[in-house]
Amino acid sequence: MRFPTSVLRSFSRINLPLAVLVGLLQRTPLVRTAATAFEDLASSPLGSILRGSVACAASLGAMHSLAGATTLATNSHPSPLSTTAGVPIPTVAFSVIGSGVGAPGSWQVTGAIAPGLKFAGLTSPGVLNIAFPTLTGTPTTAGTFTMQLKAWENPNQKGNVSPLYSYTVVVAAAAVTAPSFTSHPQGQTVVAGSPVTFTVAAAGSPAPTFQWQKDGANLSGATLSTLTIAAVAAADVGNYTCVATNSAQSVTSATATLTVTPPAAPVITRQPATQAAVSGGSVTMFADASGVGATFQWQHNGANLPGATASFLTIDNLQPADAGLYAAVVTNAGGSTTSQPAVLGLATTTKLLGLGTEFPNIFHAGTGFTYDQILLGGAAASVNADPGQILRMSFIDLNDDIVQVEFSGAGTLTLVLEGVTGPAAPVKYNQATNYMKGHAGIVLTGADATTNLSVFSVGRANAVNQALFSDTITYDGFADLAFIAIASNDGKFGGLRAANASLFATRGFTGVYAPGVQFTGPVFVNDINASTTATPLFMIGAGADVRVTGGDLLQANGRVVQVSGMTQLKFTAGSSSQGTLFPAQANQARLEQNGLDVTAQIVVNQAP
Repeated sequence: MRFPTSVLRSFSRINLPLAVLVGLLQRTPLVRTAATAFEDLASSPLGSILRGSVACAASLGAMHSLAGATTLATNSHPSPLSTTAGVPIPTVAFSVIGSGVGAPGSWQVTGAIAPGLKFAGLTSPGVLNIAFPTLTGTPTTAGTFTMQLKAWENPNQKGNVSPLYSYTVVVAAAAVTAPSFTSHPQGQTVVAGSPVTFTVAAAGSPAPTFQWQKDGANLSGATLSTLTIAAVAAADVGNYTCVATNSAQSVTSATATLTVTPPAAPVITRQPATQAAVSGGSVTMFADASGVGATFQWQHNGANLPGATASFLTIDNLQPADAGLYAAVVTNAGGSTTSQPAVLGLATTTKLLGLGTEFPNIFHAGTGFTYDQILLGGAAASVNADPGQILRMSFIDLNDDIVQVEFSGAGTLTLVLEGVTGPAAPVKYNQATNYMKGHAGIVLTGADATTNLSVFSVGRANAVNQALFSDTITYDGFADLAFIAIASNDGKFGGLRAANASLFATRGFTGVYAPGVQFTGPVFVNDINASTTATPLFMIGAGADVRVTGGDLLQANGRVVQVSGMTQLKFTAGSSSQGTLFPAQANQARLEQNGLDVTAQIVVNQAP
């Protein structure tokens, strides 16, 4: 027996839970509605309704016959279902009804599911272990699509089986309308290296496709409603449009202009730290920087380290040649910024680490001191002074002067020669000893208040043996160095006496670098001169007597001299090791501390 259509329609007005209706229908061999919601229950969640249906079916008994008088039932959406491409269909819920029929345990789907629709998640033929499947989605293709359905009493196609049912969806072609933009791309100004995204939205039937253009030319692969450039560059500057196309027409969006501005130069937010480590040990330095598109390059004594392009630098198997000044150069499209230098030295108790020859316990009658003489035999060496003695290390500078580096007290001194050659005879001296030659950097770590350092060249004014010199040779008379770097364990240091030493370099850092170190004795240098890309430094923690002796601090590259720890910088007379006097010079440099010009505050010029 079959209810008239008018009766079936009246079900939607009965104010009963769907599970009860389904249960009642299962007790009569009538066409029933296995719905997710009737019209008056449309606001009820589909999940809770289906759970109620299953509970009711279970209470009325299991399905014991699907081969008898059973009928495929849907919720007011009988076959065929007519719809239009691009329009979502109403949710269609399926069940079977008949005398004594309970909820199915599984379904088999064959035939064709309309493209864009899903039968309980399936888009193609398959089997579902479900009681009440639903058909949902938005059809995309016009045509007639028929599904073949069977229901089983139990999961996995077990037990009694229903007849083969058919359910047809007829999809009409969507009306054709030309594209129209509902949202246009907007012009933007972006910092180089930053991402940028343009977005459009367009209506039309069929749904339009997109093609982005720059200055009227198609951009390869740019066929979405959004266009993203991950890191803009100067080449990306221009006018951007989007073309929307369907079978009716192509239309072009409004123009969005992209302007690219250069980023600010990077700012160092984390400076690398001074360190000392044992020979063979490992150290890691860190630097952080803000800025768009920043890249890193670490330098050792001004020379780029191959492959050292991360924000950190690890040095394994530390040796004397690794000592020096390290800095990270951070670069982006806005420029380059160099970190403060970090002093790296060795911590060792060995008298001599590296190549060299020691001549111990040499007593100097003129000074009354006992010396341990080290003749450098390679590019670098680290040395320690015995208590109560002075350790002297010798080499030849770029102007062929013999240079003596003397220190006493705590700490380890490392001398590193750049552009090293030798050993070779000292061409300006009457001496058979062979020396290493190069441009020296001096690193002294582990120092304290007992430590003192002196640097000078050998000349007639300070040599005991005058037979070393020739009357036909002109002697430079100054010890040539690249830098002197000092780190103290207690924040204090004795004195730095380098009035006969001229410090210069063409790259990296040149001068005296001892930030945070308080000098209880004098701090003397002859001059500091940076050329090409070098940065001049005269940085200490504090010092009561700080002098430039005979020099003027004129920088060949015009850079400012970075200073710290000085209340006065005196310009006084000086002399070469040959005894030539140099009167006090007027300061020729701009001195800056933390970016502020302090020249007028600290410079004390002596009259020439």
